Amino acid sequence: MPPCDHRQAISLIEYGISEHCSNWADRMRSFHNLANIYEAIGDYRSAQKSYKQALLSIEEDKRSKYASEYAAHMMRTEMHISGFEYTEDLNRFYNTAIQADAFSQSFQKKMFYRFLAEIIIFSKLGDIEKAKKSYDLANEMLKPGFVGPLTNLLKRKSFVENTGATKEAEAFLERAKQYF
Repeated sequence: MPPCDHRQAISLIEYGISEHCSNWADRMRSFHNLANIYEAIGDYRSAQKSYKQALLSIEEDKRSKYASEYAAHMMRTEMHISGFEYTEDLNRFYNTAIQADAFSQSFQKKMFYRFLAEIIIFSKLGDIEKAKKSYDLANEMLKPGFVGPLTNLLKRKSFVENTGATKEAEAFLERAKQYF
């Protein structure tokens, strides 16, 4: 995100939502953009609330199409909120996110956050073998030159996606070693 006055951007989007969003698609995009700004400044609670509002803005008959995408966003923000510890919300968001189709799950960033959630959830449930497997997969993704399932297809379309792992996520992986 380019340098900007985040508070001013938030105010402008909130004004737009209250005064000019007449259909569900505009409201969804506006709340999604608001969530992106909150995430960029590290206000993960507000980001999570905005992602939820984006999902709730969608017409009910269209909502299931977007549910896994927004569950993944809420799962990621919940990991930041909880300090990468287990919470019931994280488990709920994770269960919804993994219902995404294979194409959506293949993007590296979603895969990485899914592995982090699995480490937390499986450790909490005492399934250390599954937690270790997810740890190894997440760690593999941080290595230079990682090739995901869609890498070649995405390159042909001139699209490259990185995990964009945060310092918190990398620190969590380092702390997670003690459980194995």
